[in-house]
Amino acid sequence: MDQLTAHDPRRIGPFEVLGRLGAGGMGLVYLARSAAGRRVAIKTVRAELAEDQLFRVRFAREIAAARTVSGFYTAAVVDADADAAVPWLATAYIPAPSLEDLVTECGPLPVATVRWLIAGIAEALQSIHAANLVHRDLKPSNVLVTEDGPRVIDFGIAAGVSHTRLTMTNVAVGTPAYMSPEQARDSRGVQGASDVFSLGSLMVFAATGHPPYHGANPVETVFMLLREAPDLSGLPEELAPLVRACMRTAPERRPVPAEIAAELAPHLYGSGDGTQDDAGEWLPPVALDLIEKKKGRRTPPPPSFQQPVAPPESSAHGAGYPGHAGPMSPGAPAGGGVRPGYPVSEAAHGGSGGSGGSPGGGPGAGAGAAGMPGGAAGMPGGAAGMGAAAGGQLPVQPATHRGGQHAGPPAHESASATRTPPEAATTARPVVHLPGMAAPIGPGVRLPANPPSEPVTPPTTGWVQRGAHAAPSGPVSTGSPGSPAGPASAGPAVPPSVPGSPGSSGSPGSSGSSGSSGSSGPVASAVPAPAQSPASGPSGPGTAPAESQAAPEAPWRPWRFRMSHDVWGAPIISDGVLYVASFGVHALDIASGRRRFRTESVAWALAVADGRVHAADGPNLFTLQAADGVERWRVALDGWTYTLDAAGGALVAGTRGGGVHVHSAIDGSEMWHTNDAQQAYENPASGPCVIGDSVYYYGGGCLRSLELTTGQLQWAFPLGEEVPSRPVLWRGMLLLCSGTRVYAVDEQTGAERWRFDAPVVLFTSPAVSEQGVFVADYLGTVFALDPANGAVRWHARTGGRQGADPAVLAEDLVLVGSGDTVFAFDTRTGTERWRYAARAELAGIPAAAGSLVHLGSRDHSLHTLDLANGRLRWKLDTGGEITGSPVTADGRVFACSKDHCVYALDAARGTATGRE
Repeated sequence: MDQLTAHDPRRIGPFEVLGRLGAGGMGLVYLARSAAGRRVAIKTVRAELAEDQLFRVRFAREIAAARTVSGFYTAAVVDADADAAVPWLATAYIPAPSLEDLVTECGPLPVATVRWLIAGIAEALQSIHAANLVHRDLKPSNVLVTEDGPRVIDFGIAAGVSHTRLTMTNVAVGTPAYMSPEQARDSRGVQGASDVFSLGSLMVFAATGHPPYHGANPVETVFMLLREAPDLSGLPEELAPLVRACMRTAPERRPVPAEIAAELAPHLYGSGDGTQDDAGEWLPPVALDLIEKKKGRRTPPPPSFQQPVAPPESSAHGAGYPGHAGPMSPGAPAGGGVRPGYPVSEAAHGGSGGSGGSPGGGPGAGAGAAGMPGGAAGMPGGAAGMGAAAGGQLPVQPATHRGGQHAGPPAHESASATRTPPEAATTARPVVHLPGMAAPIGPGVRLPANPPSEPVTPPTTGWVQRGAHAAPSGPVSTGSPGSPAGPASAGPAVPPSVPGSPGSSGSPGSSGSSGSSGSSGPVASAVPAPAQSPASGPSGPGTAPAESQAAPEAPWRPWRFRMSHDVWGAPIISDGVLYVASFGVHALDIASGRRRFRTESVAWALAVADGRVHAADGPNLFTLQAADGVERWRVALDGWTYTLDAAGGALVAGTRGGGVHVHSAIDGSEMWHTNDAQQAYENPASGPCVIGDSVYYYGGGCLRSLELTTGQLQWAFPLGEEVPSRPVLWRGMLLLCSGTRVYAVDEQTGAERWRFDAPVVLFTSPAVSEQGVFVADYLGTVFALDPANGAVRWHARTGGRQGADPAVLAEDLVLVGSGDTVFAFDTRTGTERWRYAARAELAGIPAAAGSLVHLGSRDHSLHTLDLANGRLRWKLDTGGEITGSPVTADGRVFACSKDHCVYALDAARGTATGRE
């Protein structure tokens, strides 16, 4: 960063300017900070561009489009002003070297590192293209590299696909060495495939150290791009097929980013037990050193302020939720969440920042964090043997560097086996090297920028005041492999950080808890837990059994589990376990949030039935025991599996290209298969399914019913060209929507009972109850039909719905989402009972249970309403968009978010744990 000159501004908008970061294509780039201390990178516009009104229009539109981009591998737009005298755009500041700097200083990267980086960039492109954007300048200097993945930056010249009229004819926008041929000819009409070509060029640079096209000047480079093959000299053979696919001349023949990520995933996440942090393991040490240097690490604070740092995949209990105080609560941050009168407990199960002692402190310090593998309370590189007798000197293990982590002694080593070197015995203390003094260290806790020079004496066991809330502290069970368990001292009272700010555990990418995933236990508020011995279980070596770690009388607490990678779809609950797909299948205990197991194989489709977990990694089916995750069988299919359904001891898979495969759920043996299913809409909503003893699928213009075990055709009902929704069985009738019609078909014979013709197309399955058959068309009209004959009982309008989510029945109400609003109609009369408007479009369908309704919205929020009147009960702002739909069980609600987290909350009170 360069010092400011006399001509540089000292403030831009609400931000204080700290220094110059450099110059971009549009103008200067500054480092600045907000009033709350959040650092941002502000890109300003050159004077000649600011005077161009056409540019201002384009700039304003691109800002609006860039705000819609979300994703772990992109830098978020924080603020902007296109109407200022000098227009500017502020994005989240990421202190990391660019890919260009990394390769220039460290040389070509290993194949594994290149795959890891390209997979992250491909995921970023998915987010960018989903926002109807094309980056247009994807190059090494626009990719920042951190320990946990790349970050794609600089949307300054990205233009919305629908706004290409603002791009001048025959002006190539981008960098010649990395742009696509079609972009070099005419940048107006480029699509997302152009970014894929640039991604292939990035791959060449990362693996070889040179771009695929490098002329003496930009004009010569463009000439080479249009007329010559790329220079792939030095490219490892393992990467050549993917590079050539991305750099095909015809844009339509290039793979899409999702296909690139899918191809790379098995190389990245096919090994390991999933209990360790993936961050940093892909980068060579020289690259990690450069990243550390770029961050400008400060000197670590005194040991009394050292706190255990949670790995990315961890379970945070009771704290760390961004926006955890509700908008109705006194002093609550805007957009926050829980109902007033129910304070959020910030004591984490297993020792959450400040609740579990003084790790690395002086004599008498107890174990600070439960379940951390190795080192100080399990902190890699810390002191072993936490929980030593009062007054004893804690032995210290010098930190060693491995893959970006500071690794402590092996789990099997005893506490007495690690000692401080004699020459450092009088001065050295356990030091945890934190990524900057303001980095998050636990739910709601942040290290002070200027810690006091003297250690803070930990308070006695009791209540620790944290801001406006009080959380109990006390003995916890360490459960640390390689160290004995013992009573913990209460940690120092540290004020929580502001939710959403850097260092807040609730911010995207934060770890959220000081406990290794799969091994953190609930707080025992009064009685220390018994010592645990290392055990080997489904969650990995050294994980103690869940029942031996948890105090039976401990109350359930909300928790959050953070994955290393994206979570997709809605979770599945079965027998007290929550199953989530995040590359592999993750099985989480809903009572404690501990992970029972994780599969090594990628899971693109998932089904759970009869004590078995079925999944598909694309061409392969495999089944696990639900109890421990042990694989029972695996078979290969002749197509890519896009949907799974399990029932009646059978597993039905739909594969691309019209395949329907039925296998035994017990041993995987094939029962039968066919290849005549529809191929127009190959998605779970329109794929083959099991209902009762029959398999139903659409093919050849007919809905077909086949016997489950033999595949014998029972009947075929003609529907025409419209692909139907999944059928719903109701009292001997199959109800389904197809095009603009609702059909009732006899389950046994396939004869038509009745049909209803709607004015607008219907995409989803009907909802049916004693009160009627309920369907909602594409434009938002809700119809209530008589189940006996299909006559219309009533209809109501919701407005411009333009969606395909089904209606939801809850007691005497039918709920329908329309844009950013959910409507509730009386099932008998069709009278609107209430409506609730969120701040953004709804994500998924509402989940109703008891007297509550839970729904997600695309502004990263989870809302809970009273079913009776639609009033907001509580709201949680997460670090990413809610994926799929929330699910409920046992008075709890579970949701997945694009911030890589799974949230488990009290259905009535959200993150609160108190009881009236």
